Amino acid sequence: MAGNKETPRQKMIGMMYLVLTCLLALNVSRDILKGFVTVNESLEKTNNSMQQSNELMLSAFEKAANENQSAKGYYTKAVEGRKLTTEMIKYIEVMKKKLIEITEKIDWKTADTMRLRFVEKMDDYDTPTYQLIGKDETNLINTAFSAKELRDKLTVLQTKLMTMLDGMEKVRETRLHPEDYKLMKSKIEMIRPVDPNEMEDGVKINWEIQNFYHLPLAAVITNLSKIESDVKNLETEMINQFASASGKLVVKINQFAAKVVAPSKYIRSGENYMADIILAGSSSDFKDENMQILMGAKYDPITNTLINEGEKVSLEGGMGKYEVKTSGQGEQTVSGVIKFKDQLGEMKYYPFEDKFTVAPPVSAVSADKMNVFYAGLLNDITISAAGVAPKNLIVKLNGNNAPLINNGNGKFSIKPIATGSCEIAVYSREENGTLKAQGPPSKFRIKAIPTPFIKINSKYVAGTFDMRKLELASFGAIGADIPGFDFDARFKIKSFTVASAKGDVFSEYKCIGSNMSNDAKESIKRVRAGGRIFLEDIIATGPDGIDRKLGNVTIKVKG
Repeated sequence: MAGNKETPRQKMIGMMYLVLTCLLALNVSRDILKGFVTVNESLEKTNNSMQQSNELMLSAFEKAANENQSAKGYYTKAVEGRKLTTEMIKYIEVMKKKLIEITEKIDWKTADTMRLRFVEKMDDYDTPTYQLIGKDETNLINTAFSAKELRDKLTVLQTKLMTMLDGMEKVRETRLHPEDYKLMKSKIEMIRPVDPNEMEDGVKINWEIQNFYHLPLAAVITNLSKIESDVKNLETEMINQFASASGKLVVKINQFAAKVVAPSKYIRSGENYMADIILAGSSSDFKDENMQILMGAKYDPITNTLINEGEKVSLEGGMGKYEVKTSGQGEQTVSGVIKFKDQLGEMKYYPFEDKFTVAPPVSAVSADKMNVFYAGLLNDITISAAGVAPKNLIVKLNGNNAPLINNGNGKFSIKPIATGSCEIAVYSREENGTLKAQGPPSKFRIKAIPTPFIKINSKYVAGTFDMRKLELASFGAIGADIPGFDFDARFKIKSFTVASAKGDVFSEYKCIGSNMSNDAKESIKRVRAGGRIFLEDIIATGPDGIDRKLGNVTIKVKG
């Protein structure tokens, strides 16, 4: 190595570190983007569900309006309001597809049917910002399908709906109850874009910047889906309020609870857990005179009658509360029928069935941070067993001579001394002093701590990178750590070599520890702009006592 030229070996090392850094950034970014995709798909699924629900509710409302003159005025206003919200939602949908079309550089027909999870450039920040905000965030563009136009359309929608609502109050046939009017007004006001009144770097942050500036495509699409969801929720509330005011809805849903409905209540280790998570609605109007929950009842759909009445369950807040003591083991089934009287006095029957598994007590062993252990680090574990107090848990470790520390209340720590695997067996101490196994042992992999990345002046570096001449004055040491690692894994630089060239004279200095030697510092001060400084043979020692070679980096000195 002489002068400013790089050897083939240096170029190869630089390229390898560059690729590694890019892959690291890609992996972190993709994980985050996948989260946006999941949220967006959930929002779109919810929006579709609300769309179907609103259509059914509006259809029932129409039927009621045809049968009852007093409901026609409310129904007309519900249709008028839904037309406005539908136009807004269609506009946002086109906006989303146009962003995908432009960012992906594909034709409209393909973009119109493409799901976000199949978009390749979902991490693109620049194109969505340019299309929605423009080149200058202090001077927003006001073109078709820009953030400014979206804001204007939402503001117009809010104004039109508020005008319609206020007009309804002037006509007896469409007047709302004062509390319902107040609630509906607050719901409509919520869709008007509002600036956060915050400052960042001397610039006032507005609604457009807050929601769409310098965000990846995946986040922008998700934000637009959230706005759609807000509009669709408003539409649902509007139809519900107007229909309730007309007196033609069966009940007013005024009690909500999140419910998890799983096909199976017993999952074997290694199997997937699946569940439908829904927002369940009920009503305080559900009383014994119009609804009964009958456990064990049998329903004949042909004759639309009950074969037997079963056992009536008491209602609390419009919901049934059922409790029964289990016996035996294995799969159990509960079933029954909900009997409901509709607004026309007709009796409706809704059969239900649920299955669950009665199993012997088992233990749960989970690593608090990751699903593996790391040798040389203190790994926290949470252990529990159904029906066993934490103080009566006895835990044994097999397959590794690592110490097991009981931190109390079901919390433990383990510090493996080598890679491989280990098993954690859980027992309960019975009243007679004997130990009873709480299920089979849990097996964990033990991995080595990952190789850290080099840090210079608080920045991660790899390959060849630029440093200004003025920065060299504060450059006197190097460090190493693992970005995003959940454990406190501290690394110490053991040694490294500093090499530089001035003219035809090449200097090389061995440094012990993380700090440069005085000779090394003096040598890099002599490097002029355009020159290079080579940091080679960097070795770091981790908390596990293992030396790791971090490779070489090259500093290109700028003026």
